[in-house]
Amino acid sequence: MVRRFSDPVEVRVGVPEQPEAFIWRGRLYVVRQVLSQWRERRAWWRDALDAEEATVRPGAAIAVAAREQRVWRVEASPGWSFAPGVYDLAHDESAPRDRWSLIRVAD
Repeated sequence: MVRRFSDPVEVRVGVPEQPEAFIWRGRLYVVRQVLSQWRERRAWWRDALDAEEATVRPGAAIAVAAREQRVWRVEASPGWSFAPGVYDLAHDESAPRDRWSLIRVAD
């Protein structure tokens, strides 16, 4: 079963620019293995719904629709004694700050 989220996470990135660990809901998860990596378009409708009228500029919707995020599918666990799970971490490279989020968890 796959559950969807859009929770912000803090991610520690290693030398080949891959996630090594992340903090989700106050708990540290150690990445045991990177399973896959790809790019996907962001959910532009979420950005449109979350946008404040004061920050929306003409033509901004086109730029938002074209934004992509890099997704990493990792096997991780909150400790070596716990069974690992599969997590999808999204990195929004177009955000002004280094923004990561957890978007899917597979049980």
